[in-house]
Amino acid sequence: MAQTMLMTVKQVADYLQLKESTIYAWAQDGKIPAIKIGRTWRFRQVDLDAWLGRHLKEEIAE
Repeated sequence: MAQTMLMTVKQVADYLQLKESTIYAWAQDGKIPAIKIGRTWRFRQVDLDAWLGRHLKEEIAE
């Protein structure tokens, strides 16, 4: 089984080149795939890549 990396808000913000506050807001609003563990948000890179792929396809289709 492949190991799935969980990323922090800071890592996701760096990865997507966005502000950490944007990542928090999107996670809370359900706009980005996220997992809340206790009081912290975590993100699976595989989920983020799939999410990005879907959004890129939507942009191309328009």
